[in-house]
Amino acid sequence: MRRNRTIVGFCTALMLLGYVTITRAEASEQIIFSGVGFGTFDGTETPVGFWIWCQENNPSPHAEYAGECAGAMYFYALGITKAIEGDVDELEEGVYQMTVASRNAASVACILTNELNEEGEVEHGPNNTVRVDCATPNGSGVSTNAVVNVTGPPEEE
Repeated sequence: MRRNRTIVGFCTALMLLGYVTITRAEASEQIIFSGVGFGTFDGTETPVGFWIWCQENNPSPHAEYAGECAGAMYFYALGITKAIEGDVDELEEGVYQMTVASRNAASVACILTNELNEEGEVEHGPNNTVRVDCATPNGSGVSTNAVVNVTGPPEEE
């Protein structure tokens, strides 16, 4: 009986290892911007918050999500909180630009761009700068304590 449990446990571990290996092989680069900053939008000074997740690329079987973004933004003093969607582009190594809007673009339409630190890298933790430029509500702001997380498939050797 004990031997059977050992064999079942070993087989289960092998199956999980195989699943993790397959999943990693199909992984895609993901970019997350999360933070709160301040700016002036529609003539009003306000905190602006964002949590946006994007896929830079996505190998099959879900290639239709390549470059897609989804998340939320809010403009506190304006009373605006909206789900947003859009796309992402890598402008240069480590610099990403998200172009997002609410389904009703009359509510929110913005471009968010991260900046690299002095060493030309994305910081770990809440130490990144993300610029927020919006057509709707009209204005701009900046978060200097944003989390910018970029993950992706293992580097090919």
